[in-house]
Amino acid sequence: MISEKVIKRSADIRKSFVGSTPFKHVCIDEFFTDEAAESLLRDFPSFDPSKAIDEYGNVGRKAVHTRLADISPFYAGIYSYLLSAEFLDTMSAITGIENLIADPTMFGGGTHENLHGQELDPHIDFNAIAVGDGVVHRRANLLLYLNKDWNDDWGGAIELHSNPRDPDNNQINAFSPIFNRAVIFETNEISWHGFPRINLPEASQRNNSRKCLSVYLYTKERPAHEIAGNHGTFYVQRPLSKRFVEGYTLTSKDVVEIKSAVRQRDNYIELYQKAEEVTGRRISGLERNFLELLSRIKLPIVGFAKQVGKAVGAVYHDDWVGNQFSVELEALAPLSLLSIGGYITPNSPIGPRNFTITVDGKAYSHTVDKNESFVLEMPLAIGAGSRFKVELACDVNFVPKELHGTDDERRLAYLLNEIRLL
Repeated sequence: MISEKVIKRSADIRKSFVGSTPFKHVCIDEFFTDEAAESLLRDFPSFDPSKAIDEYGNVGRKAVHTRLADISPFYAGIYSYLLSAEFLDTMSAITGIENLIADPTMFGGGTHENLHGQELDPHIDFNAIAVGDGVVHRRANLLLYLNKDWNDDWGGAIELHSNPRDPDNNQINAFSPIFNRAVIFETNEISWHGFPRINLPEASQRNNSRKCLSVYLYTKERPAHEIAGNHGTFYVQRPLSKRFVEGYTLTSKDVVEIKSAVRQRDNYIELYQKAEEVTGRRISGLERNFLELLSRIKLPIVGFAKQVGKAVGAVYHDDWVGNQFSVELEALAPLSLLSIGGYITPNSPIGPRNFTITVDGKAYSHTVDKNESFVLEMPLAIGAGSRFKVELACDVNFVPKELHGTDDERRLAYLLNEIRLL
């Protein structure tokens, strides 16, 4: 479906894509074959209010059809083509992004129709979607426009922003959404884009709209410097018109514009407040589950004692412990010796450690000089059936993420091999 002229020029297009600012992008006219583009427009679905529900639950002026195969037989063929190796390889040749993956669900993509009055504030897109037990990273957008005889005075041009949070210095590249024009750009944490309000002439509003086929492409990995936490779409509100300066007299139209801007700002605040609330509930749930799992961890007790209840402190499933923990034990026979075995790994901070074992308030101190296996011993005089509390403290700990750049943010001290009671 991509025209042969585009495919033959893919190497040159790639150079333009890579060298563009404010982020990698390219604009390509006559992107699809003439026949394919005409058929896309011919079968473009009519505006469906049920597919125009916005972020706030209201019927808006943008309708999205993600199920392309249900639109028409031709769109079913387009859907298959967009999933094909032929299409993905061509997109890789154009962008330089290897091993691109299509999304069979077309999440967020598909046909986009925007009516008179619709606009899209500058935003960066959601950056990943779940696939199986993992995620894939969103890497590129293909926007194919299907608007014949589009007038630039109608607005709706796709705008690529350098930084909409700094409107005085924000640089914008704009492309009119004309028929069979493709705008392709990378998606990352700086790929701000949107379009200004569509203002169609009154006589044209019934028959015209801004039509686009949106395709989002993914990879299993992405460059380390681009990785961010998974997130949804982030919006930045457009600044007020430059005509609003000191001494300017507001018109009734200006008042409507300002009220609309304030309402949009309030909508964004509400949207992000709700998102934070949902995230907070998820985090609280994860914390509860994590604490419950920790409470079920049994320490490596060996010999004539058993653990009573849960350990208190940083005790983990992979035998790592933090710098302090305690546990209640019950003697199964008279006890005369407590022996604690552990291991200080070579990639832990180098240097001596001071350990303190405390049993029912009585403390013994030990020093381990090297990063190696160790055994700490303490004499006991505990009768069978007695319950007693064992506490172990170490004066050195570390965070693997800070020391080695891993994803492990736990504060760790050493590996606990066993607690032996004889």
